[in-house]
Amino acid sequence: MKGGAQALTVILIILFILCVLLLLPVRAKASFGDGKWAVAVYYAFFRIFHKESKEKPEPEVPKKPEDLPEGEAPPLPKPEPKPEAASKPEKPKPKPQPEAVPKPETVTAKPEPDPQPEPVAAKPEPEPEAESAAPVDPEQLADTVETPELKPKKQKKPKKPKEKPASGAETPAEAEAPKKKKRGIRGFIERVKPHSLSDILGLAQDGFAALTPALKFLTKHIHFRHIRLYLAIGTDDPANTATLYGKICAAAYNLLGAMQCWFDMQADEFRILADFYNDKITFRGSLELRISPMAAIILVLILGCKFLWRTICRFRREDKEAALREKESAPLPQA
Repeated sequence: MKGGAQALTVILIILFILCVLLLLPVRAKASFGDGKWAVAVYYAFFRIFHKESKEKPEPEVPKKPEDLPEGEAPPLPKPEPKPEAASKPEKPKPKPQPEAVPKPETVTAKPEPDPQPEPVAAKPEPEPEAESAAPVDPEQLADTVETPELKPKKQKKPKKPKEKPASGAETPAEAEAPKKKKRGIRGFIERVKPHSLSDILGLAQDGFAALTPALKFLTKHIHFRHIRLYLAIGTDDPANTATLYGKICAAAYNLLGAMQCWFDMQADEFRILADFYNDKITFRGSLELRISPMAAIILVLILGCKFLWRTICRFRREDKEAALREKESAPLPQA
C-alpha cells in the first residue's frame, strides 16, 4: 500500500508541474519606431527568440578646413594609395642578358658508309618423322569404342497464350463478385485524399465549418497587452494635414473599438496628433501578445475533431445517396 501511495503522489506532482508549465503564457513583443524594429518571444522568464533591425552606418561628412591666415592656401590632400596597386605584387625587373657571341664554324664530318648486313645462316629443314611401325585399321577402332545409345526426346507441345482482358475491362467473375471497400484508417485516408474537384470543394467546406468554433475559442484566450501607439501627421499644406488627420482618426478609433469587442485588449497609450510645424509623419508603436500553450493545444484539438466529424458525416451521406441510386437503378424482379 505504501508503494502504491508513493507512486500516486509522484504522478500527481508531475501532473501539477505539467499543468503549471502549460498554463504559463507565451509572450511575443514587437516594437517599431524611428525606422527601427524589434521582435522577441518570451516563455516564463526566458527569452526564446529575438531579432532586431541593424543600425544604419552614419554618412561620412568631410571635415571643415581649418582657419588659415590671409594669403595662404589650404594644404593639398595627400593622395590615397590605390587598392589595386597595393594588392598586386611588384613584378621583378628582367635581368640584362649578355650579348650573343658568334660561335666559330665547325667543320662538318664526312658521313661514314653504312656497314653491310651480315649473311643470315639458313635454318636446317626438319627431318620427316618416321612412319609408324604398323598401320591402324579404323574399323577395328570403331568396334573397340562403344557409342552410347541416345534416346529421342519428347517434343513439348506449345502452350496457347491466355487471352488477357483489355485494360479497364473486367472478367465476368470479377464483375459478378461484389466490390469490397477498404475499412480502417488506411481506407479512410485513401478516401480523404482528393481525386476530383468535388472532393476538393468538400474538404474546403469541412475546413471552413471547423474554423468557426476554433476562432470563437481563440478570441477568448488570446490577450493583447501594453499597446502603445503615437502618430504625428504632418504635410506641406495645413489643410491637407487636417483632412488626413480626420480620416486616420476615424479609421483607427473605429478599428480599435471593433477589436475590443472581439479580443481582450489593454491600451496604455493611443495618440494621434496633427503636426502643423513639420512636413513628415512620425510613427512609434509597440505591442505584446499573450497566449498559453494549453489554449493552443485545445485550439488544435477543436479544429481537428470538428473537421473529422464533418468529413465522416459527409461520407455517410454520400454512401446513403449511392445506395439509394443503386436500388432505384436495379431491375425489377420478373413474375
